[in-house]
Amino acid sequence: MTTRMIGVLLAATVFTAPAAAQTAPEACLADERDFDVLLASLEAEGWMPLDPGTTLPEDAVERLALARTIFYASTDRGGSTLTEIMDLQRRTVPGLARRVDTDLARQRVLTRGDAAMTFNWGMPQQGRLDIVEVICRIATPEGATATGTEEGFGPSTFETLAEEPLRRAMIIALEPDLISDLTTDRSTVSIVETVSVINPEYDQ
Repeated sequence: MTTRMIGVLLAATVFTAPAAAQTAPEACLADERDFDVLLASLEAEGWMPLDPGTTLPEDAVERLALARTIFYASTDRGGSTLTEIMDLQRRTVPGLARRVDTDLARQRVLTRGDAAMTFNWGMPQQGRLDIVEVICRIATPEGATATGTEEGFGPSTFETLAEEPLRRAMIIALEPDLISDLTTDRSTVSIVETVSVINPEYDQ
């Protein structure tokens, strides 16, 4: 399938997202089940997937570690400090690129300029192999920075874009000056996560 054909396909199937999701690639919210088509769409949007098993660039490790740290800190940090979570994520992130593809789960790390993303594709429900879940988590230089926060990041903004099939987006704005002690990453200003569940029961 050519890049042009992929673009036409996803233009016809992507869910139109409001402001909180517009920094995410179209593939993250598209009504498309095929992993290879989605990955090719990401490449067409300028995202470069890193080969499974490759060594991640240091800047990508730092950005993805920051994204995971802020995400977990905004939900349940389990009594750990931000620094402790960040140190753990720096050790965890390099292993993301070493995960082996299976029929039920695939993951890629992608970069584009100063942005980094984990792209997860899977069939999480046993006995329902027709349901596909796509999760994108992105550290991006796009978006507005937070202001007046105590720890350097704003509250989570959730948007349910659709219920059936489910499309959900979350964005957390950062204050780079306030997290300078936590990370060397000075480019990331927001963390974006999208969840898309493609269920044939709701296909039109």
